[in-house]
Amino acid sequence: MSDNAWDLAGDKIVLEHGEHGDTIHFGDTGTGRVCGSCTLCCKVVPVPGPPLHKPANVRCKHQRTGKGCTIYAHRPLPCRVFACRWLCDRETAGMPRPDRCHYVIDIKDDYVEAVKETGERSRIGVIQVWVDAGFRDAHRDPALRAYMLRMAERHRCATIVRFSSREAITVWAPPLTADGQWHEAGGTIVTRDPADAQVMVDLERE
Repeated sequence: MSDNAWDLAGDKIVLEHGEHGDTIHFGDTGTGRVCGSCTLCCKVVPVPGPPLHKPANVRCKHQRTGKGCTIYAHRPLPCRVFACRWLCDRETAGMPRPDRCHYVIDIKDDYVEAVKETGERSRIGVIQVWVDAGFRDAHRDPALRAYMLRMAERHRCATIVRFSSREAITVWAPPLTADGQWHEAGGTIVTRDPADAQVMVDLERE
């Protein structure tokens, strides 16, 4: 097995959920799933910084239908180390491949802040789902809702559904809501520090 991190991504990653967070393991076989002809991450997932400066939901200039990445051997590090949860998370077994369901579940998690009427803030972990802008209702796929429910039940995670670098909704599964129902809520995407602000500027470059 290679010692290089960029050779140990993609279908070599296994994501395991634990009591104290997620752990990434590398191996020769991964979960047994492979990208095949799927290239949806090359469109919906943003890649900030040089050389791509690629916003979310913009097809990468190096991606070709039926051919994949035309610079695969020399692709940037963020592309080399990326894996979606359909590839690496055993919890997604049986879910449709991203190009067939029009969404990519990011391996990286994030958080949102809920603000009560009292002003009290609470931070809640979220999984990130990048949705193809041409299929905005794809996040209502029953298979994805079942995954969201498992993440809420087992790990108290909500889901942030991203349509672009700025536009998103948070989906709250029943275990996280007072009335035990599904809720979708818009919100404000903010930059948390100067580095975040620079990333956002970069992501909005066309």
